[in-house]
Amino acid sequence: MAARRGVTADQVVAAALAVLDEAGRVTDVRPAAVAKRLGIRSQSLYAHVDGAAGLRRLLALRSLDDLAEAVTTAAVGRSGRDAAEAVVRAHLSFALAYPGRFSAAIHPPGGDPDLEAAVNRVSRPLQTVLQFLGLDDGPRVHWTRLQLAVTAGFASLVHGEQLTLAPGADDTVEHLVAMLLGHLDDMVGAGPLVTSGP
Repeated sequence: MAARRGVTADQVVAAALAVLDEAGRVTDVRPAAVAKRLGIRSQSLYAHVDGAAGLRRLLALRSLDDLAEAVTTAAVGRSGRDAAEAVVRAHLSFALAYPGRFSAAIHPPGGDPDLEAAVNRVSRPLQTVLQFLGLDDGPRVHWTRLQLAVTAGFASLVHGEQLTLAPGADDTVEHLVAMLLGHLDDMVGAGPLVTSGP
């Protein structure tokens, strides 16, 4: 294949995302595969990304932006328990629809200011709601970790075709959402959660 000259950073991102969407897991994305899609040598790709680690960082940033848009859009115009449910459903929907991008988004920032900012954009809608509902820092961290674990674990089982018994996985989503919100109810206190906006 003849090498193409003048490949842009945007083209690298688009090619990497295409490979990620096909692979389904960020760990399966290699610089060589992205370079092949672009019609360039692997060495030429290093002008835009710093090897495999740089490629995963790039995919994490883009995937976090996509996830942030999904959860922020879901929360707009909602408040309290309704907003929490909308964000939970948006997380689950994203993980099920884009398994590769969801796996890329689970990327510890490690002191990288750009990644920290991207993670904060994802977490802000839910953190705002949980804070309004009265959860302190510790309980908020525990509940969001639980929500992430449920989302990641369920999505992994679905995409691994491990859930073979009836009823279908879509029905299970309703039970997962109810479980998470029920636990949130318990953490906030007895009775229904506040539904008036922050």
